[in-house]
Amino acid sequence: MQHADKFITADRASAELGVSRATLYAYVSRGLIRTSIASDDPRRKLYSTHDIEALKKRKAVGRRPGQVAANALDWGLPVLESAITEIAEGSLCYRGHNALDLSEKATLEEVACLLWNCGDADPFADAKATPPPWPWPILDLANNLPLTERCQTLLPLVEAGRLTTWRRDNRRLWPGAAVILRAIVGACTSSQPNTKPAHLFLADAWQTDELGADLIRRALVLQADHELNASAFAVRVVASTGASLGACLNAGLSALSGPLHGGMTSLVELLFDELDNDGDIERVIEERLRRGETIPGFHHPLYPDGDPRATGLLPYLPPNARRDEFLQIMNDTAGQLPTCDVALVSLRRSLNLPRGSALAIFAIARTVGWIAHALEQKLDDKLIRPRARYVGQ
Repeated sequence: MQHADKFITADRASAELGVSRATLYAYVSRGLIRTSIASDDPRRKLYSTHDIEALKKRKAVGRRPGQVAANALDWGLPVLESAITEIAEGSLCYRGHNALDLSEKATLEEVACLLWNCGDADPFADAKATPPPWPWPILDLANNLPLTERCQTLLPLVEAGRLTTWRRDNRRLWPGAAVILRAIVGACTSSQPNTKPAHLFLADAWQTDELGADLIRRALVLQADHELNASAFAVRVVASTGASLGACLNAGLSALSGPLHGGMTSLVELLFDELDNDGDIERVIEERLRRGETIPGFHHPLYPDGDPRATGLLPYLPPNARRDEFLQIMNDTAGQLPTCDVALVSLRRSLNLPRGSALAIFAIARTVGWIAHALEQKLDDKLIRPRARYVGQ
């Protein structure tokens, strides 16, 4: 696909930043602004508008310290330190390991051990990591609920989820964390949990083959964590109070239920339905853009060159000419690349999985990250308590 960023001349870049050419070149040498070679003159460099805008915002915040906190809550400056996940220069890394590399072979459980910082320990091999069965009447009742609410109904039945994390060593919490993950896998499929690896459990529940199981494994690994997003931050706030892992996950599930987070997959599903019902993909996109609507599942702010969670999954799906045409039209007409939401829905449709499976994969995978954030936040031993700027009368 073509580059999603735009590039401008040195004169325009200097003018945008209000700096000299020498300062512009210094920014480039420090890695703050990417460059590209001009197509009409290989001796001339062009400068990334995305990086220029990011640098302008960063400089503006520096001049107004009172706005640092406000900007930090909107894709802004880091607000806390974490050794779990790094998003930098278009790549996604879990504790120093590239998520794309991990997705080639690793299971979700292996990534969990990495993100939970288990070292050589394997909590999933612990005899205590066997989840209890759900009472059938409660499972039948929960089956009628939306996915996030179903998990929130069943999770309190897991004893490991009710134990407070306060003053407990993380090593004592790992087996319980493994139980919770396995319980969530069962809850997301309205099934009795067991000790199978998550991708094999899901392949059995959704009746897909070995290839499908491996694609599910790949998707789970790529979704395991995404730094300090809305649900992870909610988890950390609750974890800072010393609450149980179950309470922390309840916060994450609540955030995930919103349409701008995990609920985005439902909006992508509706878009795909619309494209199925209308033979002219380009016309559907053009009409949406003309009405001032956004196209769900495209252009992630952290990945101007493309979401690695999408590029790490879409090429491995069974060929689909119509999907490829849609993605190419989006790139050609809007300059936008797909996010993980498009990749997950494409996976669901390619394997003919049940409706809602994209969100189930997301929730199961992200449970690993939520637990990692809860365990890390607990080590800080401080209550997260930000302040508000009063603007009332």
